Amino acid sequence: MAVEWQTGYKIGDVEVDAMQEKLFALTNAFLASDDLTVLRSTIVALCKQARAQFELEEALMRRLNFPGLEAHMAQHQTLLDRLIGRSMDVGKGYMNKPAIAALMRDWCERHVPKDDAKLGHFLASIQSA
Repeated sequence: MAVEWQTGYKIGDVEVDAMQEKLFALTNAFLASDDLTVLRSTIVALCKQARAQFELEEALMRRLNFPGLEAHMAQHQTLLDRLIGRSMDVGKGYMNKPAIAALMRDWCERHVPKDDAKLGHFLASIQSA
């Protein structure tokens, strides 16, 4: 089952929003495939995309003096650590697709609409002030 990117997930920063949408697309590519070669390359792409997106998002939060920065950064690091751990397992020849799928689904369906939305509301409040 695919994860659905919704325009309501946008936080109001064009670059962050585009990267977030790409993370959803990569997640869906991973979920849709049963080809081990595709899964291996997609998990690597997911790691790279998540890292780049989180760095950009965290830089934005620092510029805005976002009050939830530290907690948000910790959530990012937790996902990256778990994703990189699973990627290393893949490198050792062990593909746990259900665990990776659950991790990414949880991220897309919980973190983005709940925690990233807080950043979006904060950004909107600054822009309207």
